[in-house]
Formats: sequence, C-alpha cells, structure tokens
Amino acid sequence: MDKGAHFYKCDFQVHTPRDLNWTGAACVTDEERRNYATSLVQACRERGLQGIAVTDHHDMAFVSFIRRAATDETDGKGNPIPVERQLVVFPGMELTLGVPCQALLIFDAEFPEDLFALAMTALAINPSPGAQSKSAQIERLHTVHSLLQLRSELDKHTYLKERYIILPHVGENGQFSLIRKGQAGKYTEMPCVGGYMDGDLTKLGEGKREILAGRNKEWGHKRIACFQTSDNRFEDHRDLGKSTTWVKWAVPTAEALRQACLAQESRVSQEQPRLPAVVVGSISVSNSTFLGPIDLELNSQYTALIGGRGTGKSTILEYLRWALCDQPPGGGDEDTPNYQARRARLIEQTLKPVNATVQIRFELNTVPHIVRRSSADGSLLIKIGTDDFRPCQEDEVRALLPIHAYSQKQLSDVSVRVDELSRFITAPIRTELARIERQTDERAVRVRQSYVTRRRQRTLEQALRQRELEEKSLTEQADAIRAGLTGLTIEDRALLERGRLFDAASRSVQSWLDGIASIRKSVQGLRELVDSHLGEIAAVPSDVASDILQRAQDEYLALLTNAKAALEALEARANAASAMGDTASPWRLWTGALAEFRSAYDSAAVRSSAHKEKMKQLQTIEDQLATQARETARMRDELRGLASAETAYRTERHGWEALLKERDDLLDAQCKTLTQNSGGAIRAQLRRFADSTDFVNGLRQALSGSRIQGGKIEKIGEVITTAGDGTGRLWNALLEDLEKLAEIDTEREGPERRPETPALVAAGFSAGDLDRVTRSLNQEEWLALSLTAISSLPIFEYRAREGEYIAFRNASAGQQATALLKTLLNQDGPPLIIDQPEEDLDNPVMIEIVEQIWRAKQKRQIIFASHNANLVVNGDAELVAWCDHRAAGDQSRGTIAGEGAIDMVPARDAIKRIMEGGEAAFNLRKEKYGF
Repeated sequence: MDKGAHFYKCDFQVHTPRDLNWTGAACVTDEERRNYATSLVQACRERGLQGIAVTDHHDMAFVSFIRRAATDETDGKGNPIPVERQLVVFPGMELTLGVPCQALLIFDAEFPEDLFALAMTALAINPSPGAQSKSAQIERLHTVHSLLQLRSELDKHTYLKERYIILPHVGENGQFSLIRKGQAGKYTEMPCVGGYMDGDLTKLGEGKREILAGRNKEWGHKRIACFQTSDNRFEDHRDLGKSTTWVKWAVPTAEALRQACLAQESRVSQEQPRLPAVVVGSISVSNSTFLGPIDLELNSQYTALIGGRGTGKSTILEYLRWALCDQPPGGGDEDTPNYQARRARLIEQTLKPVNATVQIRFELNTVPHIVRRSSADGSLLIKIGTDDFRPCQEDEVRALLPIHAYSQKQLSDVSVRVDELSRFITAPIRTELARIERQTDERAVRVRQSYVTRRRQRTLEQALRQRELEEKSLTEQADAIRAGLTGLTIEDRALLERGRLFDAASRSVQSWLDGIASIRKSVQGLRELVDSHLGEIAAVPSDVASDILQRAQDEYLALLTNAKAALEALEARANAASAMGDTASPWRLWTGALAEFRSAYDSAAVRSSAHKEKMKQLQTIEDQLATQARETARMRDELRGLASAETAYRTERHGWEALLKERDDLLDAQCKTLTQNSGGAIRAQLRRFADSTDFVNGLRQALSGSRIQGGKIEKIGEVITTAGDGTGRLWNALLEDLEKLAEIDTEREGPERRPETPALVAAGFSAGDLDRVTRSLNQEEWLALSLTAISSLPIFEYRAREGEYIAFRNASAGQQATALLKTLLNQDGPPLIIDQPEEDLDNPVMIEIVEQIWRAKQKRQIIFASHNANLVVNGDAELVAWCDHRAAGDQSRGTIAGEGAIDMVPARDAIKRIMEGGEAAFNLRKEKYGF
C-alpha cells in the first residue's frame, strides 16, 4: 500500500462493560476483559469497521485490552492479520463538561498507555479503580466552561499537546448537545474543527445542519465536520456500526482527524466513498542515470509530486507515460514544443545507458495488470492477474490500460492541435469507440463478401436472360426445320415432334437431380455443424443453480440429437431419391425411356435421307439445346441459393452505416457532456458528415487518367459536407449513381445505355464527365469508395461572455487551459496525469480548481507534478512524494526524498520547505474554515 491517506470506516463512540448504562455481563477479571475485547474486535470485523474510538465516560480502563485484541487478531486460518489491515483503536473518553455539553476527547491511536492516567489527571478526573466492574458515577467537569478553555487546559501538558482532538456533541439531544439555545457564542469561539452525534446525520434537523454547514450568521458562519456514531452499550454489539463515518488518514493520529475535518469534502463521508476503478498502482524503474532505482506506490485518488526544478518529478511522469505507451503529440509549428523528441531524448539519455526497465502496476476494478517495458528496444511484456508475463504491442497496452496525460504547458498547446482537442471528446468513450471501430471493420468485411455475392447474383441473372434469348432462338430454329421436313410418314413426323417434349422433360429431370444434389450438400454442412455442437457441450457447474442449468442443457441436447437424426434421415432420403441402382428407380426408368425414344428418333432421322442435311442441322441444334438446358439448370439452381443476396447486402450495408451513426451519436452526446463539464466555458458541437477528404482522395485516385477536372471531384466532397441534413442522404445518392456507372460495360452495351444519374448531374457532372466515369471506375474501386466513411468533426468554441462564443483557438492560452482543466476534472475517465498544470492556469481560478479536485478524485485518479502549494495542500493530495537533489549542490542527479500525506509532519515540513507559499497554503486551509 502507498504511504498516503486512505478511507477507513469508523465508529468513534464505542462503550465497554465499564459504562454505567451497559447492558450485559460485567467484566472484572483480566480474562473476562480480554474475552470481551476479542469479541468486540470480531464484531468490528463482521461489520466492516476499520477504526473505532473507545470512549467510556471519564474512563479508559478497557482501551489496553481492546488494543491488544486488535493486534493479536488472526484470520480464519490462524494467521496474524497484516498490520495495515488490523483494526485501528483510538483511545479516548466521553466528557461531560460545564460548557454545558458533552464532548469526545480522542487521542492518537499510538498514544502511550502509561499516559492514560496523566491525561485524566490533567482534567482533574479521578480514575475509577481498575478492579471495579463499573466506573464511578460521572461528575460534570464544572470548571471547564468553554471548549477553548478545555484546549488550554490540555495544552498545558506537553505530553498531550497536538496529540488529541476535541469533538463536541452537536446532535439533537438538547441536554448534551452544544447546538442549543444560548450556546451560539461558545460554538463560535470554540477551536474545534469537528463534532459528533449519536445516530445518522440525516436525523438532524435542517436548522442544525445549516449551523454545521457554516450557513448561519448567528453561529458565526462556522463550519465543522460531523462524525456519525453508534453509541453502542450492548454486550451483543447490536448497535455497533449502525451509524458510521468514513474518515481518511495516512497514519491514525488526532492530527489526521483534524486534517480530515479541515477538508471534509475530501476526507469525511457519511456514506461509503466512491473511489476510481482504474488506477496506476505503482511505478518501478530498475535504474536511471539521473534518478537511480525508483519504487513508488501511487495513491488511488490524488498523488502530488513536488520538488525544486530539476529534481526529477517531471522525469517520473515521463517514465510512467512511456511505459504505458501514451503517445505524446508530434512536433507542431516552430512555436510549439516537440514532446515526442523530448521524451525520446530522456529515454535515450537516462534509461538506455543502464539497460533499464520500467514496470507499472495498473489496476482495473482491483484486478492487477503489470506492464514491463525495456529501454533497450522498447519491447513490452504484460501480466494480467495471476497469469504469466507475455509479449504485447503498444496499441494493446493503450487499449487495455488508458491514461489521459499532458506534459508541461501542453494544455496551452491543445487548441492548435485538432487531434489533441478532439481527445477531450474521445478519451472518456475510448472503449466504446474501439468496440464500434472493431465492429465497423468486421461489418465492412461482410459488406464486401455480400457485395461479391450480389455481383454474382446479378451476373447470373444477366447470363440467364441471355441464355433465354439463345434458347428461344434455337427452339424456333428447330421448330422451323421440323416444319420444313416433307415426305415423312405420319408416324415419323409425330416422333420428331415429340422430340421437343422429351427435351423439355429432360431439362426438368436434370434440374430435379441438381436440386437433390444441392439439398444433399446443404444437409451435410448442417449435420457437420450439429456434430460440432454436440462435441463441445460443457459440463453443468455444480454450484450455480445446477438443477435449472441441467434442464436447460437437456433441452439443448435433445434439440441437437433430434436435429442430427432428422438430418441423417434427410440425407439418406436424398441419396435414395437420386439412386440409379434400383431397377424401379424413376430416374433409371426415365433414363431407359429416354434412350428408347432417342433410338426411335435416330431411326426416323435415318429414314429421312432426303432431308439428310436438315436432319443434321436439327441434331446439332438439339444437342446445343440439351447443353444449354443443363447449364441453365445449374445456373438456376445456383441462383436459387443467391435469392437473398440483394437483401443480405442491403442489410450488411445498413448495419455498417448504423455503426457509423452510433459512433456519431456517442460523440454528439460526449460533446454535450463536455459542454456541461466545462460549466459552459466550452461549447462543443458535432458536425456530422463534415470531412470528405478521404472520400474525395479515393474518388480522385479511382478516376485518375479520366481527364475529369479536379475541381469537379472536389465539388462532390463539398456537396456531401454542405448538405446540412446530417443524414448522409446525398452521400448515398452519389454512391448509387457512381455504382450504376461502375456496372456499365460501355464496350459491350454501348454509351447510349448509360443510366440516369441525377445526383452526379446536380453536382455539376456533364454527359462527357459521366462517360469518363463509366470508362474509368470499376466495381472493385466503387466498393472501396463506398466503404470510405465521411467523418464527423467536433467544433469547439469558447464563451467570451454570456451568450457570446468565439472560436476556441482565438481564446487566450490561460482561458483555454483553465476551461480544459475544469473539463478534465469533471469527467469520469482513466487516470489524469498532468505535469505542472499551474503553468497553464490564471491565478484567480486556482481555488476554484482546488474545489473541483475534491470532487474529481472520486471519479478518476489524479497524478500531478506541481510547484503550486494550493494545488497540493488545499487540493488535499492523499499522497505527496517530494524530490530533491541526491547531493547538496549537485544538480546532476535527483531522488525521491520522501513520501507521505499532509496529516504527517514530514510531509507538511517538506511542503513548507520546498514549495513557495507552502506555509500560506496551510494558513489558507485553516482560514477557509474559520480557524
């Protein structure tokens, strides 16, 4: 775990059997008290409590037992609970003061036991004898007339100073609560930053909640944090953990609780806090010529890297981004930095000489992913969960482990880089966009396949139309020859006339046999599919509604078994139906009848010796007809299998277009969200079908050499992008016209067959231009062109004043960066990594940014390198890592000098020492809340 602050579920009012109002058995002996302490720790574990304060009235006798029980706790296998997961036990007391009110006095969790009695003595509390089952009757501390006086009394003793926190009762109970009539002055003057109440904060009246929120003038506009407590006094722990508060600390001290109260939006929650699901857990660098080895655990919420210039904080962020394959923008114009070149030099100069590797632990919904990158060749290894490391590619890392990162002053450069500005739209929906892109590519493949099938269908239809004409011609010729035969006997003429009928019957029989063969082939394919499913049936899980799943599997198995039997029967029937071996087979009988007729027909032809040449012609024509018939039957059978080709192509095409629309709808929604997240400072709108560059380039290439003027091709793109209806209607109309021209074979069909193309004509294409398109554009080129999407583009504007917007690029650098950072902080998304964001910001908005950070780190992890103390202190960084030069006066090497949170003295001292305005930032933190 990192050394920063984390949330703990707490109940800060837990009583023991020494309480006078305890319900349950008394615990007098040490063994009885140890047993009770063990049961309490177990009850805390069962209720998910991670921190408690033991606060008996004017008594601390049980604290030591409960502390030891927490330290000695074991898991279900008898193993000791790791220190970081042990129950935190704050020693304390519930005081009845002469203010008059009650208050909790809570000490550091590590407050020494030998000081418990001294703490009580400091308040003139006479400790009850430890051997008694109950504490003595509570006597109000009449000498303590204010909470300010209470602090003064405690601070007289150096062993107590800065090791305690006072939380007055601020609940509904009129007898013990400070918030009651006549106490406004004492509430206003008190030095307390927090209070407590029995039960849930929701039960507190609206007026009292207004006081606690600092919205009541009479009560000094004094805002304090409020801790819900359960006030448990039952042996069975029935009330324990009923009303809890989540509190954030790095180390469990009274100062940590005080700092939590000072930043209650960030560090105190009455509900389970929301935390980012996608986080960078750690960065480890094997070696570096500048920083040496690095092992830094990062907080899941807000990590701040601080240090003087040149101490390495920016280097750490660049190592992290490089290992996660985050792509910096390329070089822009001469006024913008080349971030790629900078990073390349950093890796070349500081990692490669020592053959270093950088390893990042990345967590997705608590599942660990580890990426390891070598500086030698940039190669990558990835490990997911408990799997082994395996090689991977940069795009795989970016897709799986995304971050949103900016280098120094990069936010100010965003407006001059369209792709960077668009990233504000695409980054939050990267996963959805990747899915749509993948599905669009897959659908495009199916469009191509269905288009080929449709082309085959159309080719067959055209060929069949041509064959019908040829067959009609041949039939007419045969009929004419037969009619011209004279001198035949009545029987021979009748025999020749019947030849037509046998030809027609023979064509029908052949088509039936072809149909049976086609069915047999389809049945075989379907049976193989059923067999594959039967071979892949998985076992039913035994622990997940197994009876229901077994019934479902039985249904599935029955369907497959029945289907297999039916298909086998159908295949056998098809084989039998076309079998020639059976003497009773109709196919064999027909073959015999046909042969008998042909023999008689040939004999009649021989007898017509006077018409020998005509009979020869007739025989030739009839042979041609027979050949034509067989080929036509085969083509018709194939065409029947392609009957749905047109529908299939249209379906796939519409599916492809639907994915483009889905992508645009997502982008459009994200534009609206960005506008909202920026507080209206940025207005983003999606312009659909706005960029036809790729389409125009594709059309220009397809028509190269056609001598069509370039301006007319450009006009096509202009017509599409200026249509204004956002539907792509004109794009599709132009595609239809181009397809018509691509399908025409002018050499075979002649230019006069050119179809009507109203969309192209409206776009300025002349008849000559259309003829040139016909000669140049083929169907393969048209297909590629039809799958070249017209891009939609987000348009960004900046609100200069109420109701007035200017192009975003025309806003100042500070205006741009402020608006963009506000947007980033309002977005859900992957980890946000920015190097020195303050350099892009205008100072007057810093406190506004700070307040947004409180909310932002609930939704996304934040990692900043900063020189601005307000961003770190009042932004309430959960983890601060401070960098320094490895040796005084030597600026050639840096190091991570320390880590911690602002509730820790070393971290606060480092901030004050390193950061300009550090002391002032801590003062502002107190003044903001009226302390």
